Amino acid sequence: MNQELSQSIRGGRKFRNSHRLLAFFSVAGVLLAGCSQSDRPASNAEASAKNVRISELSRIKEAVEPFFQPMQSRDHDWLQDHPENGETFEEYTESKPILPTTDRKTIYILPVGNFTPAERKMLNLTAEYMRAFYDLPVKLNPERPLGNVPKGQSRKVYGNKLQIRSGYFLNAVLPKLLPNDAAALVCFTNYDLYPEDTWSFVFGQASLEDRVGVWSLSRLGGGKADGKISLSRTLKIAIHETGHMFSMRHCTKYECLMSGTNSLMETDRRPLDACPECMAKIAWAMKYDPETRYRNLSEFWRKQGWPDEQKAMADKANAVFAAGEKR
Repeated sequence: MNQELSQSIRGGRKFRNSHRLLAFFSVAGVLLAGCSQSDRPASNAEASAKNVRISELSRIKEAVEPFFQPMQSRDHDWLQDHPENGETFEEYTESKPILPTTDRKTIYILPVGNFTPAERKMLNLTAEYMRAFYDLPVKLNPERPLGNVPKGQSRKVYGNKLQIRSGYFLNAVLPKLLPNDAAALVCFTNYDLYPEDTWSFVFGQASLEDRVGVWSLSRLGGGKADGKISLSRTLKIAIHETGHMFSMRHCTKYECLMSGTNSLMETDRRPLDACPECMAKIAWAMKYDPETRYRNLSEFWRKQGWPDEQKAMADKANAVFAAGEKR
């Protein structure tokens, strides 16, 4: 498969008069559907159990819909530049997505660069949030230096700012470091990234097939933004791109963590949670009980001292519980 078509870009800007990458993500979703898992027909029992689970999660979706706003695309937003159809929960279950397995279920986080104590704290919190969000083991690896970058895989912009081509990580570095038991390998770097010469930068990029992705902390605020804003942005980008590695496409129905973003301003408008459609995808893919998931996320925010997020997750858990009681 064409390597360019098998990757998903998160945010970023293209240089003017460049149109090469506008539509590749939706094409990738079509191609991916035919190359992820075996086409072995399901038994009647398996098909029946799957249908029951899908029906149950469809009902739970309705319980949490009041907590989310419909997507309202503004000028210069992602959907203005990258029109996409989105993907329903039911479409996702039929797309043969790449999922964790018994032997491949751990998310690894690999820091590349020299990190400040504040950045290291954010990485630890990212690992903790990922555990609660996806219900998978998460391991934070030791930091690694960038090392020598081959010619043509970096550039200097804005005076003397070093940027690394994201494809260098995806194609040359991370596949060699992917553990056998990895559901995904997430590389965090504080170097700025760009996907192609025609783009000025990108927040992150993930392979939709190879279970690897890279994200930059360079543009998330650092010392110029307060700690809560930087953490919020980091969590959103990390969770979003990891979702792509489980074959989740951009959300276009709701204001959702899985919606595409063109800028930090748009990223800041997104919630720190998946919408009803994407929540159902996660619950189905990870075999994760939605009420338990919301309570785990509420506990994470309680420990961080974020009462609004704590309450929002607890309210969703209570809504899911109430929906079950009414059956």
